[in-house]
Amino acid sequence: MDEIYQFLENNQQTILSQLIEFLRLPSVAAKGDNEIMEKTAAWVTDLLEKSGLKAQIHETEGIPIVTGHLDVGAQKTLLYYDHFDVQPAEPLELWESPPFEPTIRNQRLFARGAADNKGDTLSRIWAVKAFVETGTDLPVNIKFLIEGEEEAGSPNLPDFVKQNQDFLRADGGIWEFGGAESDGVQQAWLGLKGLLYVQLETRKVGMDAHSAYASFLPSATWRMIWALNSLKDENEKVLIEGFYDDVQPLSDPELEVIQNTEFFPDFLKEYYHIDTFVKNMDCQQLKNNFYNEPTCNICGIGSGWQGPGGKTVLPAEAMAKVDFRLVKDQEIEDILRKLRNHLDSKGFSDIKIAWYEGYRAAKTPVNHPFVDVVRKATLAIHGHEPRIHITNPGSGPLYLFEDIVPMVSIGCDDFDSRAHSPNESVPLSLFFLDIKRQTKIIDEMGRTN
Repeated sequence: MDEIYQFLENNQQTILSQLIEFLRLPSVAAKGDNEIMEKTAAWVTDLLEKSGLKAQIHETEGIPIVTGHLDVGAQKTLLYYDHFDVQPAEPLELWESPPFEPTIRNQRLFARGAADNKGDTLSRIWAVKAFVETGTDLPVNIKFLIEGEEEAGSPNLPDFVKQNQDFLRADGGIWEFGGAESDGVQQAWLGLKGLLYVQLETRKVGMDAHSAYASFLPSATWRMIWALNSLKDENEKVLIEGFYDDVQPLSDPELEVIQNTEFFPDFLKEYYHIDTFVKNMDCQQLKNNFYNEPTCNICGIGSGWQGPGGKTVLPAEAMAKVDFRLVKDQEIEDILRKLRNHLDSKGFSDIKIAWYEGYRAAKTPVNHPFVDVVRKATLAIHGHEPRIHITNPGSGPLYLFEDIVPMVSIGCDDFDSRAHSPNESVPLSLFFLDIKRQTKIIDEMGRTN
């Protein structure tokens, strides 16, 4: 491995320049700019081919999916899942430097997508390139799936995975994200919670009215508030009938892992400027909820006048965006049906579910051999074992791969990377270290029986 590490050391400037080039592409799937998304897909395809992989662009009903494959006839296969789309950068005025003009400050590279997920994508491709360029035999076959709609809900990925299960089947896989926690210890996530995201809407009068008529006209705003209030009580319990029916207790191996997982409640309170957690939870309760408690959260509410100054108006309509983070065995369609039944039974049939989207939860078993591969590689490169998390409270299309490849999520960001937020960044030291870790994962995987 020494020759590979030296190759990576000698090419740090080339790698950094390539990452900067990648980050300059404003590949925001939500903006619907097909030209820039196709240009980015072509850029990724070209990089895969120049790194020694056979690459292909797959057209979908939306943004293309890119795959790469390097079959060396090995017994084991490693799959990488990444995405080349990024979150919208707005509000732009909160960025210290333009989001698509990558800037280095204090040994961090600032740009939209630096942490989520272009830094990780490039680090993994360069890990494979290091084997190819140094003439080192790859001990495993390599596959990449790099999509362009992850930040938009991956609408075309389910069909692609269904039609390409044989290609995607592997002995282990690295999921898109991860990095160091606040104390500098590397994380390894073994799953993702599910998600049901809904937009609720109601209209009560034909047009906005003078607020003087609130004495006899119905208010869409109050109607939405009352409906939302029916979903959850002050003790954080979701009041939808049957909501918790399929929530299963954690397994003994999972309980053992979380029992030994550091969680830093005091740091979290300081970071988020709070005195207590909801329900005044202690550290153990916090961990139990974090890993295995479904949630109901209001993401946004819109109604009436929200500009400067006053406007005495009775709004005609109101909307709310609500997300439910789901745990293993909770199904999206089932929770959606129960939500509809709840609203109807509570007298809120006028509250329309305008649209919804989401994912099922998925997990890799904590005792899977591939988890040990990642553990050993992290120890070799970072000098410590990763902190294992049985699942991540975020969501993504991991469930599509659950039956065909065990996935572990690691990456090159840290607690200050601010993915999805203004001033997103990646620490350059961790970026370069993660390329080395990926090469070590490949090497370690080839050594396992």
